[in-house]
Amino acid sequence: MSAPVSDRKLAIAIAFATAAVLLTMVAVGMTTGATQEPHEHFAAPDAYAKSLLADAGPLRLMFALDIAFCVLYTAFFIAFARHLRNLWAWLGLGAMIVVAVLDFVEDHHIVSMLESAEHGILPGADSIMWQATESATKFSMSYLSLVLFGLAIPRTRTLGWVLAIFLTVGTLVSAVVGYAVPPDVQPSIESGRWVGFLAGFALAVAWLWHEPDAT
Repeated sequence: MSAPVSDRKLAIAIAFATAAVLLTMVAVGMTTGATQEPHEHFAAPDAYAKSLLADAGPLRLMFALDIAFCVLYTAFFIAFARHLRNLWAWLGLGAMIVVAVLDFVEDHHIVSMLESAEHGILPGADSIMWQATESATKFSMSYLSLVLFGLAIPRTRTLGWVLAIFLTVGTLVSAVVGYAVPPDVQPSIESGRWVGFLAGFALAVAWLWHEPDAT
């Protein structure tokens, strides 16, 4: 009977799968011009609806891929926390599960506003404002989770220090810059967030690769 796959090896495999979905989303965005970021911020109802309708098909595909991305990144952090096995990791996992729920709500709410616009009903200003608030809360919770995971990383090797600093200092710098810039600049900055995601997964995989399996 074969031995079960360790949490460390499982986390590595899921990280590769998550990165593959993320790169697919980037490819869809680059080829179609569809992007989630403008719909995570407030705009006047007519402009918001026009933006939704302009890329309706690709936008649906983008949100469908994002659901898969949410499922996979949550699974990755579960395996990652099981490997780390300390309080910081468990707290970070709890925050990340909240992020996943908020991500699901975001995706389905924006698609529902797209469907509303397709039926000639403009999304209300209150709905758009709620979406902007919900999206910002999702990102703030993700910053909390990543910082907690950064504190959970054992700093016994150089790569451990690099990953810990990336997840703590890097995340906080990204959060401050992202919220401090003018609203019209925010979507442009956020559209490059995938680079940070990939860098984080790459560092995590590199660190896990040389780690012993947890006992």
